[in-house]
Amino acid sequence: MGGPAPPDKSWKGSLNMNYDIGPGFTGNDSFRKIRMHVHNFNKITRIYNVIGTIRGSVEPDRYVILGGHRDAWVFGGIDPTSGAAVLQEIVQSFGKLLSRGWRPRRTIIFASEAEEFGLQGSTEWAEENAKTLQERSVAYINSDSSIEGNYALRVDCTPHLYQLVYKLTKEISSPDDGFESQSLYESWLKKDPSPENKDVPRINKLGSGSDFEAYFQRLGIASGRVRYTKNRKTDKCSSYPVYHTIYETFELVENFYDPTFKKQLSVAQLQGALAYELVDSEIFPFNIQDYAKALENYATNIYNLSKKHDQQLRDHAVSFDSLFSAVKNFSETASDFHRRLTQVDLNNPIAVRIMNDQLTLLERAFIDPFGLPGRRFYRHIIFVPSSHNKYAGESFPGICDAMFDIENKADPRSAWSEVKKHISIAAFTIQATAGTLTEVV
Repeated sequence: MGGPAPPDKSWKGSLNMNYDIGPGFTGNDSFRKIRMHVHNFNKITRIYNVIGTIRGSVEPDRYVILGGHRDAWVFGGIDPTSGAAVLQEIVQSFGKLLSRGWRPRRTIIFASEAEEFGLQGSTEWAEENAKTLQERSVAYINSDSSIEGNYALRVDCTPHLYQLVYKLTKEISSPDDGFESQSLYESWLKKDPSPENKDVPRINKLGSGSDFEAYFQRLGIASGRVRYTKNRKTDKCSSYPVYHTIYETFELVENFYDPTFKKQLSVAQLQGALAYELVDSEIFPFNIQDYAKALENYATNIYNLSKKHDQQLRDHAVSFDSLFSAVKNFSETASDFHRRLTQVDLNNPIAVRIMNDQLTLLERAFIDPFGLPGRRFYRHIIFVPSSHNKYAGESFPGICDAMFDIENKADPRSAWSEVKKHISIAAFTIQATAGTLTEVV
């Protein structure tokens, strides 16, 4: 390409070349034009969601949802077939448990959807059943592509699922070469430790680009997804190189990505175990203290980001004190909640139900019915997809969006007022959410 260089290094890729932004080409080819023929067929086609249900034996009105899509851009050898196969295997496993007389404590719903065209399958089903799902859902586990690389495990989930994920990965054998006698947790920790705490593996924020979006960021249902991924230190591409192309075939998976299919098996074991624990545990295996720690980190990060505008913060009287105060109160309330949780009478079904309802409804409390400015679909105050990369998650998105490019805003006073507004919204929401965890009187 010809023309000027890009504005900054974030526009540049990893190849040893100039990343000019045009128009036109360089050198002798600068006068050339490209004629492109595009042959598309526009038609309205019916899509089908396939929903399967195993009714709970004790709490049939509490739902654990395991879902994923089965439609593909072309052949879909990785996306979605590697995830759809995992979902089918988990369904078969639960079927075998049923044939042996087992019945889940709670209802489990299996959902096979159409996703590639605007996440429509899951979004329409979630919106159509929004009231029921918000009232009854415990969690949603997403089964999209189970591999996007073959280096290490990758988990994206809401913070109060962290401890459950760590526990289960310690019980699953690692499929990685050189870790034959070790657990999935050990190979995951060795290859991808958390940047905040090197003693545990990295767990990512949920972004978007898959079927959990409507459940998590619109309805406030705790969600997670699992897959094998590339080495983030050496592989700089945003996804796998043949993503959504005609080269994404079964042969690619069989010959290069997962010849033994052991990595996909590990993903299936982890997703199935997550569903099993959530559907059958007497007390939901959520740890709200991990949510409190995450909020502390996110609040510190957004505050540090704001310090780039230290003078403007003073000029416009912008303070993060209310946010830090709300997070501190949430942390104290979470600690008290878990203290009471250890003392709950498991023989009292009402007491158990009260605590479980508080655990389940925590995520709902982070939902703002008004949504984000310009992005009303996204209603989660803590997590939504980044405005600049929909696949990536962003914390405190209202504050982050308000501060983006703020130095170039035409009306600085109005821009910083918007920042203060979103600090207030975040502080209020966290404070109100903490109130849902207090002892029922």
